[in-house]
Amino acid sequence: MNVRRARLGALFVLAGIILAACGGKSAAPPPQAAAVDRGVDAAVQLCDSGEGNPLSQTQVCFQRRLLVLVEPTADTATELPLIDAAVKRAGGYLLESCHIIMHWVGRNYALDHHVTLASLQTYLPRTNDPGCSAGFAHGLVSALGPAIRKLDPASVARACAGSQTRYQAYSCVHGLGHAYMRAYNEELPIALRMCSRLPHVDVVDCAQGAYHDYWFSLSGVDGTVQLGPSLRPRALCGRQPAMFVRACWYRAFMESPPNRALNTPSDLVAVCAGLRGLQREGCITGAAVTFNTGFPERQLDGCTQLAPDIRVACARGTATQDLMGSPVSAQVRLVQQCTRFGAERVGCIEWIAKALNVDTNGAFLHAGCPTMPAVDRAACRTGAASWLGPLETFG
Repeated sequence: MNVRRARLGALFVLAGIILAACGGKSAAPPPQAAAVDRGVDAAVQLCDSGEGNPLSQTQVCFQRRLLVLVEPTADTATELPLIDAAVKRAGGYLLESCHIIMHWVGRNYALDHHVTLASLQTYLPRTNDPGCSAGFAHGLVSALGPAIRKLDPASVARACAGSQTRYQAYSCVHGLGHAYMRAYNEELPIALRMCSRLPHVDVVDCAQGAYHDYWFSLSGVDGTVQLGPSLRPRALCGRQPAMFVRACWYRAFMESPPNRALNTPSDLVAVCAGLRGLQREGCITGAAVTFNTGFPERQLDGCTQLAPDIRVACARGTATQDLMGSPVSAQVRLVQQCTRFGAERVGCIEWIAKALNVDTNGAFLHAGCPTMPAVDRAACRTGAASWLGPLETFG
């Protein structure tokens, strides 16, 4: 997941930031949270000096500083959410890039602490935050590549299924795609074949992680080395099996965006010109991810301006994760924007409700769908109830 595109959620960690009512002053944060805050602040001061250092040097600096911060703890499950909160307060380059930075940190931490598939759940961050924590989780899992290739796929899938939330399980499976790519020297066909041996619910989500690593390898990002042919999105996604087409396009736009900015709905259509059927739909979904990033309401509003046959494909790129910490009423308002989709309203409602139910770990089905207008409740419940199925174009 490219952190520049990462949909940073609003699920803030409460520990260390709750205000005390006594004497009108704030209570001191718990020692662990205070130490994390100091470590993140020190990293920002050292690495993000604003003196014109190349971004590559800045990234390496943050990688090393954050590894030093995380390395001493055996409790990454609770420390990484604290880092998410501290990084959000710090903002800037670190906030935008924390996911990709944490790929490297997670891999090195896994090697230094001898993390195994059996012990993986002990270390995976206990949060749905798609920023620093998700990147660390992907790094942890990808470091297990050499061991994972020797294991029965069903055993590997069970390790991810033991995650505390649906999002965390998805993130773990996504990490398997990275792991298979690393284990097989960035050979995408082999990695996809390994993903295909997982239970059906995990196959496409694992594949998305493999495509993620493929796009990394084209530019040598995240410690990858390009060994196979360099194909652009239309060439690569055009030759993929139908079940993988959406995942291929989704990651193509996130990791290898077009040179031109996509600022209007017509830009989405233009960048996907000449494609047909599933290829066009996949391209529109990927392009939609980069459109009005950080503003899911605007993203979905833009989708209503497209031709009916690609509106739902566009909706699949909506950053529902940005509403994770918002009131249920705000999440419901997003779903209600689907009423402007005309004949495609049901498809839109089902997807947005499904994504929000993943974001809230099942809460939206019971808290949000009942408040929808009666005419839309069935579609909302159907979509939300499918949250345990493949996510395919979820970030």
